[in-house]
Formats: sequence, structure tokens, C-alpha cells
Amino acid sequence: AMEEDEEAGLVPFFVSATLGTTGTCAFDNLSEIGPVVRKFPSVWLHVDAAYAGSSFICPEHKYHLAGIEYADSFNTNSNKMMLTNFDCSLMWVTNRYLLTSALVVDPLYLQHCYDGTAIDYRHWGIPLSRRFRSLKLWFMLRSYGISGLQKYIRRHCELAKYFEQLVKKDKRFEVCNQVKLGLVCFRLVGSRDENEEQVDELNKKLLTNINASGKLHMVPTSFRDRYVIRFCVVHQHASREDIEYAWDTITDFAEELYEGPDKERDLNEERARKHLQALAHKRSFFVRMVSDPKIYNPAINKTPPPIPTSPTTPPAPAAPDTPSETDPMTPFRHLDTMVRLKSPQIRRGSSPGVSPERRPSPAN
Repeated sequence: AMEEDEEAGLVPFFVSATLGTTGTCAFDNLSEIGPVVRKFPSVWLHVDAAYAGSSFICPEHKYHLAGIEYADSFNTNSNKMMLTNFDCSLMWVTNRYLLTSALVVDPLYLQHCYDGTAIDYRHWGIPLSRRFRSLKLWFMLRSYGISGLQKYIRRHCELAKYFEQLVKKDKRFEVCNQVKLGLVCFRLVGSRDENEEQVDELNKKLLTNINASGKLHMVPTSFRDRYVIRFCVVHQHASREDIEYAWDTITDFAEELYEGPDKERDLNEERARKHLQALAHKRSFFVRMVSDPKIYNPAINKTPPPIPTSPTTPPAPAAPDTPSETDPMTPFRHLDTMVRLKSPQIRRGSSPGVSPERRPSPAN
């Protein structure tokens, strides 16, 4: 690619290799990249080890540095795996003058007579000012020492391997990366009936539900054009119990996700069954209502109770057959129909709610 650039009149000048990528903690092969870059004197080879760089204090992880002699610069973030709070990044260059000459800022009001006796970091970056970050790093090194940091990093790597074992034991999941440090990438496999896009959506739902619960927080990445979930051991005092709690949380939400379609299918079947029952009831009701409406609304043509009368009071005349406008209305059950009820005619001066014994007798 760089040869093609030169043939096109372009000047290649920068190549960045990564040791421990953000997405899957993958490692570029510096032994292969370095010799190629050396063929182009104008190219600066930078090695980005923001996450994995701290692990190189452990001898068992130093094999990732094979070919580091070809690098022109190297950086790592101690706030990611070296117990230092954000932000704190370490950078090393083979020839600092190549860097500072490109970024030198030397106006008259910044010149002083001590130039050259100490490193002036205003020439090392674009910002002129900077924060005092070195003290917290110094305290961390004095507090833990090399052996303490090695123990801490190894513990995180062991916990990540333990989580990897839990994932591999569950056939519903798969591990997507080579677990080398504290990062495990995994995903739901899905069923045979689901295509890759559907499986991606399944994993998106899983991660969304987990993060929304507040019990666990993870972030996704794209690995070979597939949606993958990242599980990274980051807590200072993380233990196997924490890993088991995290895995139990993941599997609980996965079970709910897999049971979701079955539950929805059962609910749909129950809704269909109740709908058919309702139709059958309405059909039966309509047929019987046409044959005898009184069966379903006893208020229709219901014989009113007798009105109590005294021995000297003549019986009340019968109610007219034609209903009056003041007769009460009642809804016809199950139908949007109002039925006018026949109200009994009460004799003037009589109270239907008073018994004959308590009603005063007429004056002689």
C-alpha cells in the first residue's frame, strides 16, 4: 500500500500498530510490521498499547513485545490496568528531538535562561499547559511495588479466564476472542432458524436488558461484522464471587430472552381461545334472546309487587298498557339497547313503602 502511495506521488509518514485493541484485545505482529516500515525512512512507527501495556511488567506477557525494537514511539495508559485514576498516559520515544522540533513553542514571553537544563514538556504536545499527573503515578508505584502490580494484573487475567470457562460451558454462548488479558468477548449463538442479523438483534436485546437492570454494565463491539458483547475485569477488588454473580445475571437475562417467544406464543393462543369463547357466547345469547328476551332481562314485563291497601281503601286501578314518557329506562344486557319498564300506578295519597298497620286510617 505504501509503495502504491509513493507511485501516486504521496509520502507515507505514519503507521500505528496496536498491542491489545479496544474491541477484542488483539495484538498486531510487530515482527512482521517492523521490517516493512523500515523500508520507508519517512514513516514513523507508533505502538499503541493503551490497555495491554501495563501487563508487560509480568514476564509471561512480554512475548507480545516481540519486534518492539522497530518502534519509534510507544504509549500505555496506566489508568486502565495500573491502579491509577484517569487520566494518566505514559509515552516513550526513541528520539525526542524529532518530536519536540515538530511541536516547539518558543515565543519571547516564554523564553528563560534555564532552557536546556531540564525537560520542558510544553514542546512535547499540542497544549501549552498541562496538569501535574506524575505524583499519583509515583505514589502508586511506591505503594504496590513491582511484585504488587504483577499480582494485581495476574489476578485480573485469572478472573477473565474463569469467566471464559463459564461461557464455554453454556452451549447457548460462544467466546469470540482469544482471552489473553482481562477482556472476554462473547455472544449468544442463536438457533439454526435465525440468520446472522437476527442473532445480532438477539444479542443487542440481551445487552440492553442487562444494562437497563443496573446489575451489570458492559459495552458492545463489532468483531468480523458481528455484534459482540465485551466483558472486562476492571474492579480493583474483583473476586470469583463477582464473576459468578455477573455470569448468573447474564444467564438469567438470556433465559428470559429465550423464553420470550414461547411466552408470547402461549399468550397469543390464550387470547385466541378466549376470543372464540366470546364469539360462541354472543352467538348463543343472540339466538336465545330472539326466542325469549325475558330470559336475559327479567325486568321486561315483570309483574310488580302488590300494593298494600287498608280495608277501607279501594284497590288501585291497573296500570295502563301504554308506557308513559316518565317510565324509567334500563339497558338491555349485552346489547346497546334501552328498554322502557312498566311502572305501577300508585294511588294518590298512598305510600307504597308504608305497611297497612302503620298507615293512618281515614277520618270518620
